[in-house]
Amino acid sequence: MALSSLMPVAAETTLEVIPIYNRPASEIQPLLSPLLEYTDWIGADGSNLLVRTTPERLAQIKALIDQLDIPQHNLLITVIQSNHTTADRLNAATRIQLNSPVNKPSKSGIRLDSRYYQTQDNNANESTQTIRTLEGNTAYIKTGNSYPVQNIQLYPGAYGYPGVSSRTEFIAATTGFAVTPRLAGQAVILEIAPWSDNMNARGQIETQGAQTKVKVKLGEWIELGTAGEYVQGNTSTRSAHRWQTGENSLHILVKVDKAN
Repeated sequence: MALSSLMPVAAETTLEVIPIYNRPASEIQPLLSPLLEYTDWIGADGSNLLVRTTPERLAQIKALIDQLDIPQHNLLITVIQSNHTTADRLNAATRIQLNSPVNKPSKSGIRLDSRYYQTQDNNANESTQTIRTLEGNTAYIKTGNSYPVQNIQLYPGAYGYPGVSSRTEFIAATTGFAVTPRLAGQAVILEIAPWSDNMNARGQIETQGAQTKVKVKLGEWIELGTAGEYVQGNTSTRSAHRWQTGENSLHILVKVDKAN
């Protein structure tokens, strides 16, 4: 028996360019990796995928691409940062609203990639932000105020006396989030990073925030986490001495709905 008859025959491979119509090719490329063998290769070039594989696996890859290359959806993302509201309370309120008759809003033929509104209750330390964004795109929202801060510097002066310079700088205290949504059936995977800045009584910016990746059911509120701040103070007078401690918690809640 000849030695060549014992050697495995390499499967015939083909190189094909597959156009992608609805999403970036780089977004679909990593989702095809489980179908590839070690001899296969796949690359992304703008709106095209370059695939080198066997004809049999190429048919499987094309079938999966047809399932993945679907039009992107507009999503409505709402983030609440509050020191008293919880996800359970919001979901309960949503269920009550669903069981109550409401007037249906009129549908519009206008498609927007990004739209948001923001409300804030300063007394309750609560901020609500909503953005309409295209699936797979990262959206950023930042709102807030600028506060004047006096910056005083000392420098060597004449005759042994220090010189003093003073200038006013503005620092921003903002509330917002960055989020990248991707649909997964009746759920959505979110890469989200909300934050909240506050100016305290000492003229300092205090920041609370989180960064996480979560899977959310469409239309359901979840809590990403609680950002906490521990504060303490020491007050003295001639007749009394008081030590005061406290803790502030900020609940970060998110909900995603389909906008189209």
